[in-house]
Amino acid sequence: MASIAGGSLLLAAFAGAGVVALSVGLIMLSLGLIGLNGASALQRSVDTPEWSWRGPGPMAIFWSVLPLAILAPTPLLLVAEPLGGFEQFDPAVATLGIALSTNFATTLVVALTVVGTGAASWRAIFGQHQVSSPNLPVADRRGGALGDVAWGLAITLPIVVAAALVSALLIQGTGAVPESPLPPSANTGALLVNLMSAVIIAPIGEEILYRGVITQAWGRQSGARRAIIFSAIVFAFAHTLNIGGESIADALAVAFVAFAIRLPLGLALGWLWIRRQSLFATITLHAAYNALLVLAAFSI
Repeated sequence: MASIAGGSLLLAAFAGAGVVALSVGLIMLSLGLIGLNGASALQRSVDTPEWSWRGPGPMAIFWSVLPLAILAPTPLLLVAEPLGGFEQFDPAVATLGIALSTNFATTLVVALTVVGTGAASWRAIFGQHQVSSPNLPVADRRGGALGDVAWGLAITLPIVVAAALVSALLIQGTGAVPESPLPPSANTGALLVNLMSAVIIAPIGEEILYRGVITQAWGRQSGARRAIIFSAIVFAFAHTLNIGGESIADALAVAFVAFAIRLPLGLALGWLWIRRQSLFATITLHAAYNALLVLAAFSI
């Protein structure tokens, strides 16, 4: 009922009902979807083998995260309003606040729908599995945590190069240039704040969701290949949701380029999780990838 009511309020908000309808709709939709995920996890705990995925479906979790992640920066906006609004803050600091709030919302949904239902523990999400799945290959755990870091760093540069080639070809062919999710680093202070957002905050929250939960869920259900491909598609798609343009055609072109640019990283992160089955490896790759892009943009 909450999901239906929330969805109806969202439609009303898009039709012009206003910000209040949008906010209430997002809250109700989020609560409804979280409740549905909890019910799904309880059912799966009864009729799903222990070695498979006993939590909500990967896409159900993804869609549950979106409303709460959209709503998450609202408290920051309310606190900033008496101070003159978010516009009074340095763009890098404002972006850091938004990144913190959205990643907190993501982790909260995982805590409620996956950990809270007993579908998986935090240790299992980060890679310490008590029960192996016949649908997944045996993890290569040579070197332990140091091996995870080494693997993440070793494949960072090839993935950056692959993404750069894809980006150059698509931008040249379409003329569409996606904007960076981070503001320009105008000085060293802004650079450090942007690095905190891109290297610490974003990789941890995103890897918990996209690899620790979504890739693992598809892997345990359907095998490694589907897990790598499908999680990469969802990961790339999520980075197109806040893209706009002067026209629908412009927005679609920019969204397509943004989607394609992130596919190499998404595929690499999925493959690395399957091989190592540890978030420490994928967080390292994700953080190093983001760090190179932020530093390259600052040096230009």
